[in-house]
Amino acid sequence: MGHFIKNNIYALLHFCSPAGRDSRRMFCDIYKGSILLALAGIFICVWRNTIALLYVRDWLVISDTACWILLAIFELVVCLSFVCATIRRWQDLDIRIPANESLRELIQRPRFWAVLASAEGSTEKNQYGPAPADNPKSLLAEGELSQDIHKKLFVDMDGIEELK
Repeated sequence: MGHFIKNNIYALLHFCSPAGRDSRRMFCDIYKGSILLALAGIFICVWRNTIALLYVRDWLVISDTACWILLAIFELVVCLSFVCATIRRWQDLDIRIPANESLRELIQRPRFWAVLASAEGSTEKNQYGPAPADNPKSLLAEGELSQDIHKKLFVDMDGIEELK
């Protein structure tokens, strides 16, 4: 639980910083925490007129409009922290988009999200910085690791590359 809280606080503090690399464990914690925080924000929006929340609003001396604005800003920060964590995880795996693919097509692939959540990153330094300390030592060589990730993303299960 300590790692989960620490990783989500890190994500919220670095919500606008896509620089660096995130480990698989950190990305999974941020993914779960983003869903949890987004649902908490929606819960507060729906039940903002309960006695407890009215008491907090009165204590903070904010109006109903200011409450909506603060909740919208909170949801935006949660979404941006997830996007930046995705970018940092992408950089950890050193994923390269093929020439015939676009960013939109890559993000729409369900396998993209599965690879981000399951593949281990390398322990070597790359162009985005040093490897996270959480990355375990891989059994594959550095070149084989990137080829394995490329195969998981862009090659069908039958071994035939997708043609667009």
